Amino acid sequence: MGGVIIYEPEEDSDVNEFPWTVTFEPSGGDDWDSFICGPYERDHAVALAEAVALDDAEGGVLAIVKPMLPALSAEDVSATIEELREAALEEEADDEETVNGTPVDFDDDLEEEDAEFDEPPSPEEIREGMARQYRRLLDLDADAE
Repeated sequence: MGGVIIYEPEEDSDVNEFPWTVTFEPSGGDDWDSFICGPYERDHAVALAEAVALDDAEGGVLAIVKPMLPALSAEDVSATIEELREAALEEEADDEETVNGTPVDFDDDLEEEDAEFDEPPSPEEIREGMARQYRRLLDLDADAE
């Protein structure tokens, strides 16, 4: 069974401005090496992931869409890990209804969402998005100096 997992940050989170990646990996008994594509703009990453994983006739593709943190040093990475650990501990204390550590909303009124997605971006649109991401990364690098 294939599917798409999309990291959903808060609307006002700085993470929304980061480049995004898509990891394609086997699911449903398939056996092949996973790989990462990107950087993309978030909308392009989501559309690409959905087009591949949800359109896969064999259902053996899982696509994971995540932001790519532009870390410039080991200290930056370590600080980010520590922040995420602290946030996870706070969240864990707040979560009462969980299944295997994952918060679950047991609302009976939820409707099942249909898997709908637009056409994936064209190769030209993806190249343009990648170029914007690389320009942004290079600008971030210049600001750090």
